[in-house]
Amino acid sequence: MKLKIKLLKPFSYAVGKSELELDFDGVTLGDLLKVLVNRYPRLKKEFYTKAGKLTDYMCMFVNDKPISALNGVNTELKNGDELLFFVPISGG
Repeated sequence: MKLKIKLLKPFSYAVGKSELELDFDGVTLGDLLKVLVNRYPRLKKEFYTKAGKLTDYMCMFVNDKPISALNGVNTELKNGDELLFFVPISGG
């Protein structure tokens, strides 16, 4: 299946670009994260803590829906899905 992935900072720095179009033969978002880390090893420290858990600050959306409203990393992906990875910024 083909996926479109948009990466905002710091993920775009780790990959070297802000958008990817990826042929993916996995099933879930968790599978995709593993593929991305294998292909772009610098993403590992951005995605995961040293204990191997997803970082608390990372936000992921699948087709404009936060993964918290879906099935988390167990969200099943399908051909044509669009994903967004970013870190929310706040300030005052």
